[in-house]
Amino acid sequence: MTNGNIGPPPRARVAVAGASGFIGTALCPRLAERFEVVALTRSPARAQLADPSGLVHWRHCDLFCDRDIRAGLAGIDYAVYLVHSLAPSSRLTQASPRDMDLILADNFARAAAVNGVRQIVFVSGVMPRSFRFSPLLWSRREVEMVLASRGTPVTALRASLVVGPGGTGPGLLVDLVRRLPVLALPASAGSLTRPIALADLVRAVLHCLGGPAVFDGAFDIGGAEELSYEQMLRITAEVLGLRRRFLQLPFLPVRLASLSARLISGAPAPMIGAIVESLPQDTLMQDNPVQRAIAPGALGFRAALTAAVDPVGRRLLPNPRRPVRERDRDLMRSQSLVRSIQRVLLPPGQDAAWVAGNYFRWLGSCLWPLIQTRFDPDGSVDVLVRPGLGLLTLTRMVDEGTPERQVYLISGGLLARPEGAGRARFEFQTLLDGRYTMTAIHDYAPALPWYLYLPTQAFAHLRVMRWYQRRLARLAR
Repeated sequence: MTNGNIGPPPRARVAVAGASGFIGTALCPRLAERFEVVALTRSPARAQLADPSGLVHWRHCDLFCDRDIRAGLAGIDYAVYLVHSLAPSSRLTQASPRDMDLILADNFARAAAVNGVRQIVFVSGVMPRSFRFSPLLWSRREVEMVLASRGTPVTALRASLVVGPGGTGPGLLVDLVRRLPVLALPASAGSLTRPIALADLVRAVLHCLGGPAVFDGAFDIGGAEELSYEQMLRITAEVLGLRRRFLQLPFLPVRLASLSARLISGAPAPMIGAIVESLPQDTLMQDNPVQRAIAPGALGFRAALTAAVDPVGRRLLPNPRRPVRERDRDLMRSQSLVRSIQRVLLPPGQDAAWVAGNYFRWLGSCLWPLIQTRFDPDGSVDVLVRPGLGLLTLTRMVDEGTPERQVYLISGGLLARPEGAGRARFEFQTLLDGRYTMTAIHDYAPALPWYLYLPTQAFAHLRVMRWYQRRLARLAR
């Protein structure tokens, strides 16, 4: 007799955020061997391409939009978070990558909690031995805290340099060695780290996924050997078959080395600057069960780099997202949208609802008599220039608001382009147990021509927000 069940049990569903990057592209096919995979990407061009195997379901999802990510995580059992904000997401971005990362992580954590996701696996960075963190590593640590702040168990896999096709870190090493016959190295090039092959990182994710009770917390992972950055550059030269000279310049400032690397590599400045400025300190790996599980068979740096380099062109194999990157840039340029995010300290006992009301009242007073703000009974706001011309109309979305999150649609006014793509809005979002409130304009389409908008309204908005940041910092003290 049978028990009435026909066929194998349904497979768990895994969502991969940031699936179109070089880690996600390698991970998704391996996940599809065991799980039903939903690949979330902010790239409309990538989302329109069908998966050749038919095993991975691609879905466009704007992680800056709370409604999008809640829909994207509906019915998901486990999630892998591979998102970073070093690449542009709008034609104009007035925000640091750190602040954008916080908003994205908090949106993801909220949506995971609402949808009952059982585990989030996050690829983070190995922390230095001292208490002096580079901006890149501190941003990774903040994201760890934000992802775990809403109650979903988080597995943080802390990796150093990930070596694989299209990786920014190994790409920088290859570009420096290819283009410079003599490499001047700062003292920080002697700092030690433990690079990991992309294939070994994928093995670590697969090992942890589905075990939230066992793998709750942070786990350092690395490859077969510990190397300095100078040693990795020398091995890179050997893999490329190039003879290079290396000069130790103990007094070479890290910022100067960062600027040189940006000019030579041609990669986006925020990416290269963040990587180079994270070099000055050794990283210390703590022994743990994940590292012990992947250590047998882990690749060394030379083997991992050789597999990632085109032997004919002596270049790192391209990022798998490269074919659609140009289409994404063209779309951003045609839409001409703006994103502007600032982090403000929250005075004790206050929340996002207080900040929203306080900001709009302050705006009308600090720019008096030129600018005034008018409140409707439902909390919506009109920003006017005397003698009463409406510059912006901000409609308060009462059904989306909570004490920790306030949303205002930019629904009209002389300065807003009504036919703009996206959902233009001004959001106030409190996170990390009230430590910060993020003030964020998303998908705003300015009515002014771009050449006028940049030196006038864009400049003025940024100055006003900096002014308000200082005001709240004084109140918080």
